[in-house]
Amino acid sequence: MTETTKQYWWIFLLRGVMILIFGLLCVLIPDMVMYTLLMYFGFLSVFSGIVLLIETALNRTDSVALKVSEGIFYILAGILFLYRPDFVLRLTFYLIAFWSIIAGIFMIYHSFKLRKIIRNEWLYILNGILTVGFGLMILFNAIATAEAVIFLFGMFAVISGVLMVIVSFRIRSLKQT
Repeated sequence: MTETTKQYWWIFLLRGVMILIFGLLCVLIPDMVMYTLLMYFGFLSVFSGIVLLIETALNRTDSVALKVSEGIFYILAGILFLYRPDFVLRLTFYLIAFWSIIAGIFMIYHSFKLRKIIRNEWLYILNGILTVGFGLMILFNAIATAEAVIFLFGMFAVISGVLMVIVSFRIRSLKQT
C-alpha cells in the first residue's frame, strides 16, 4: 500500500481540487447550485426514463416488464424533483448527513493507516472529524434553510478540499525520499 499511495499522490490532489471547486461554488452561489442540481437531475431522470421506454419498445427482450418499470420509475422520480423540490431537499439533507457521517468514519479509519507512512499526520484525522461533525449538524438541524445548508456544505468542502491538497503534497514529498 505504501508504494501505491506514494505513486498515486496526485489522486489525493485531484480529489482535493475537485472538492475545493465545488465548495467555492456552494459558498459563492448556493441558491444557483441547489436549483441547478435539482433541475438537472429532474430533467435527466425524465429523459432517461423516456429513452429507456423507447429503447424497450424498439428492442423487446425477455425483460420488457422490468425495463418498463424502470423507465416509469425514472420518469416519476424526475417529476418529483421538478415539481416537489422541497420534499427532495429534505430527503437530500438526510442523505448528505448519513453520507457525511459514514465518509468521515472511513477517513478517520484510513488516517490511522496513513499515519504509518506519514509521521504525525493529523490533517486527515481532522478532515474525518469535520466530516462526521458536518453530518451530525445536518442530521440534527432540520430547521436550517436550504441555502444555509448548501453554504455550510460549501464551507466544509472548501476546508476538506484544502486539507486533501495538503495531504497530497505530504504524500508527494515522501516519493522524493
